[in-house]
Amino acid sequence: MLFNGFTYLVFLPLVVILHWLLPKSYRKTLLLLASYIFYMHWMPKYGLLIFALTMINYGFGLAIAGTQLHKKKKVFLVAGIVLNLSCLCFFKYTGFIVASVFDSLKLVSPVLGVHTLDAATSPALKIILPLGISFFTFEFIHYITDVYRGSPPIRNIRDFALFAAFFPSQIAGPIKRFQDFVTQLKEESIFSAAYFQDGIFLILQGLFKKVALGDNLGALVNAGYAGIHTLSTADAWITVSAFTLQLFFDFAGYTDIGRGSALLLGYKVPENFNWPYFAANLTEFWHRWHISLSTWLRDYLFIPLGGSRGSPWQTSRNTFLTMVLGGLWHGASWNFVFWGVLHGAGLVLSKDWHSYVSKVPYLARLRPHPLWHCAGVLSTVFFWLLTGVLFRAATLPEALTMGQNLFFNQTSRASLAFGQICTQFLESTIPAALLIYSIFCLGRYFTARLSDMQDMQDVQIANPFKSIIQWTGQSMPFKLASCVFVAVLILGFAPSQIIPFIYFQF
Repeated sequence: MLFNGFTYLVFLPLVVILHWLLPKSYRKTLLLLASYIFYMHWMPKYGLLIFALTMINYGFGLAIAGTQLHKKKKVFLVAGIVLNLSCLCFFKYTGFIVASVFDSLKLVSPVLGVHTLDAATSPALKIILPLGISFFTFEFIHYITDVYRGSPPIRNIRDFALFAAFFPSQIAGPIKRFQDFVTQLKEESIFSAAYFQDGIFLILQGLFKKVALGDNLGALVNAGYAGIHTLSTADAWITVSAFTLQLFFDFAGYTDIGRGSALLLGYKVPENFNWPYFAANLTEFWHRWHISLSTWLRDYLFIPLGGSRGSPWQTSRNTFLTMVLGGLWHGASWNFVFWGVLHGAGLVLSKDWHSYVSKVPYLARLRPHPLWHCAGVLSTVFFWLLTGVLFRAATLPEALTMGQNLFFNQTSRASLAFGQICTQFLESTIPAALLIYSIFCLGRYFTARLSDMQDMQDVQIANPFKSIIQWTGQSMPFKLASCVFVAVLILGFAPSQIIPFIYFQF
């Protein structure tokens, strides 16, 4: 079931209405059933997989908490991690490993004089990746690891199953921390008008990002990669820039809809994005992009590898390995391995550069200047844009072709003149949608600044501005009119086809 599909537009209101009409003792059961219906709507048999993993990890949590022997605890922890990762590897990486082995055999077959089969004949390539398996696995590993570290386990089996299957964050995160979620489960469920209003706002914001921006940008990107061998330089740059924006709007849109859906039910799930394209360096970028994954990689991979407790070389090694494995988590292909390698090297070099700058007086004096910050933002976005070619391209040769189009275009159309992709961009609804979104962001920014100024005792805001802030924040007719306006925009900008979220493939 897609957040941007018509089925969900019926499913969510029905679940929300039943949730608040039912007695409190039945609400968690309803949410658990609704979550399994949501998941099994795509492929019912994989509901059994998630159920089995839930029961197994529930047992591991109780077993770890129930023994006083440290060695025995560790045995249960290792067994649980191995089982979860084995399940993930089977579904996600079997095909990649088999294909890599077949490709390697093809390279040596002329030397050895043997005939090799084509990888397409292997049944491993026919394994269908269960939706959300990566996010389920990471939440389960987080759970049993934190129980091993001393957190109390979830003893109510229904609560644990709901933590694992909660549909607003089920398919593509954010990756929840069970301590926060269980605290909410224990609190008395009371309807909140503020939660409800914020939830509606987030859902509409997410749909606008996904439908009006992400999907239309995706059509542009698909057209660019479909004609990759004939792209002009200008078309190539527009294609990769469009993908950079598409990836953000698609994934941030999913997060907004998920967070909004959770708020309608009285729950909070963590924020996943914090203006990542305004980060001034790569380290800051990963503190702002896919925050729940970044913190998971830090807590359950980087720190266990040794974190920053050793020498500078060991810290760099741990950073590099974390990003390489993080790249492989994103996708089972060599594209993502090299993507992780580049980001690992980029993070190491970024930290080394800032350490060097702090030691050079001349550079240290330049660092607080706004131009230094702007240069950092531009270089970070440029790096993300270029590595995004590996993220989007289907194969390494395709990524190399796009890189050639960007910098070393040798085709007859290798010019900065507008081509087909440029024309398609200008004739689409994307410029109008980007303009509307930019105005919306600026409006929110200045409203927030004025509100902050209003809260300061030594700053007085002119009465007209003060009245506008209060009216927009409290006027129900204004809020309803805004919701209707955004809904009309979404319908007006929506492409003719419903497109799945990019992160469903991870």
